[in-house]
Amino acid sequence: MIRIYREHEEPLVLNVPALQQIHIEGFSFHRCFLNGLDFSGAVLADIDFRSAEMNGAVFASAVFERARLIMVESKAACYDACQFRNTVLFYCNMSGSSFRSADLSGGTVKEVVFCNCDLRGADLSCEGLESCKFEGALYDDTTVWHERYQAECSGALKLVSK
Repeated sequence: MIRIYREHEEPLVLNVPALQQIHIEGFSFHRCFLNGLDFSGAVLADIDFRSAEMNGAVFASAVFERARLIMVESKAACYDACQFRNTVLFYCNMSGSSFRSADLSGGTVKEVVFCNCDLRGADLSCEGLESCKFEGALYDDTTVWHERYQAECSGALKLVSK
């Protein structure tokens, strides 16, 4: 059993032994504290993450399908190899998180802070990049940006392979 605390409400109790590889659909983590939890390989369909804290959480190889990450704080989290299908990330702080080989092409972003993130190999061909902050974020030749976005002017740092 896993207990997830949330702001101003009783904790959520999930009758599962672990969150890794879990398939959750149509659930609300609104104002939940998911700090440090491991959702590796999870399928998170039609999930409401509004105002959740997800600092240091691990979502490696997770699939976000129609999820809503709105006003989320997710600093130093791992989103490596994640897929964001029909997912929105609005007004989030993802500073210091890793998005290595993540696929955001099926999502929409708005006012997301990607400062100091690892974006190597990520597909960022999503809508809304022009409203986001990328200062100090790392990217490389395998990072895909939206065709109209000029990464070199964003403050992100391109790593050149030798």
